Amino acid sequence: MVNIKEIIANFIFGTRRFSNRYTKNFAKKIENKKILEIGSGKGKHYTVKKFFDNSNEFIQSDINPEYGHKIVDATKMNYQNEFDIIICINVLEHVFDFKKIIDNIYVALKPNGTALFYIPTFYPIHCEPEDYWRFTEHSLRKLLKKFSHIKIKYPGLRRYPFAYYIEAIK
Repeated sequence: MVNIKEIIANFIFGTRRFSNRYTKNFAKKIENKKILEIGSGKGKHYTVKKFFDNSNEFIQSDINPEYGHKIVDATKMNYQNEFDIIICINVLEHVFDFKKIIDNIYVALKPNGTALFYIPTFYPIHCEPEDYWRFTEHSLRKLLKKFSHIKIKYPGLRRYPFAYYIEAIK
């Protein structure tokens, strides 16, 4: 079923458009990597798999078995140095224990691996009741301090960003 409120919010705030643009640009140079997408969602327009070269091993995952992806609960995953890239788009705001996900992603990445995060900030409450958090650039930098390099981009004005796109290198 189509959620008209979500369609309107995505049109107004452009979250999917911006996350796709940033991810598509990142994906252009990626080949022969092992990639885990956390929260792949329902339907082909949610996943970013389409932006990556077929030479990559791309694993789509979600906690909802109805979506047909590998079941991965990022708060409980125990991979170690397994992935070159982990993608976490529009997920952190929906998980109460977001710190655990960040820690697990860090451990699951190979040395010099990259985590991609896209996190809405100025966006309506959605997917209730599992919409818990809105982050600032400052909180995200502190949460990702284990990573050796963090690059943050945002659509909107610096003081009024719609979302944050982050590339964090282990």
